[in-house]
Amino acid sequence: MDVNSSFRPRPMLLLSSGCLFHLPLRLIARLGRNAGFAGLEVIMNSPRLCHSSELDGVDALLPIKSLHAPFRRWSDWGGHLAAWKATTSLANSLPNVDHITLHPPGTRLANMIANRWFEKAHDLALLLDAKGRVRFSLETMPWVRGSPFGRHPFEQLLELCRDKNVGLTFDVCHMGVSGLNIMDAIGHVPDALLYNVHFSDAKGYTEHLSPGKGDLPLDDFLKHLGKRGYDGYLTLELEPSAFPDDLDASTEILAGMRTHIETRLMRGAKEA
Repeated sequence: MDVNSSFRPRPMLLLSSGCLFHLPLRLIARLGRNAGFAGLEVIMNSPRLCHSSELDGVDALLPIKSLHAPFRRWSDWGGHLAAWKATTSLANSLPNVDHITLHPPGTRLANMIANRWFEKAHDLALLLDAKGRVRFSLETMPWVRGSPFGRHPFEQLLELCRDKNVGLTFDVCHMGVSGLNIMDAIGHVPDALLYNVHFSDAKGYTEHLSPGKGDLPLDDFLKHLGKRGYDGYLTLELEPSAFPDDLDASTEILAGMRTHIETRLMRGAKEA
């Protein structure tokens, strides 16, 4: 074993606000802090977040490191591009945010306008007026096997990341429900492209389960990340149904998950 393995870079563990989106953001941040998470990824589910001082208080409790750009109700924001620009402007103003997760525009008719400008954009950071510290990544989305497209959608997404000068958010459960082997898939992602990992389990077509409640080899996945020295973000992103109504119990569950994740990452690092 490398004598310096204990000093290998490790990912920063974030808590997605989507895990407990029914609770106030400040309370989510307090739960995450008490459970030992290093930061927060805030899902931008309302334009009011861009015009409120609420996030300053949230950031004081648990640093907001990443924003998840809106992915529905575009009319509330004035359109797809306006939603991404508003999210970027907010990221520029928050002291600890250096990353934004984006859903690639879909293939439905409602996304045609978004697709038009997205296809022409070759530098999203420049297009969206991001400050130098703010980086973007495109998230792996679920898809149906047997797609009529000639090329594998995952490989297309990696090429899209290179073309747009952004990274990748590897959503583990999205890959699982798509019928892919997550170990093979993560092995195809270059270190330079991997910015964020959305971490949860899946069973069949059920997504965002607690680790161990689905069928995915999550322990092996974590060991792989530790072994390769991954030092980006690893974001726990679960359904709120994974947690009881009791806040103390929810904190204990989150702390247990965090400890398990860190233990598996360290085992992988020691094997490197």
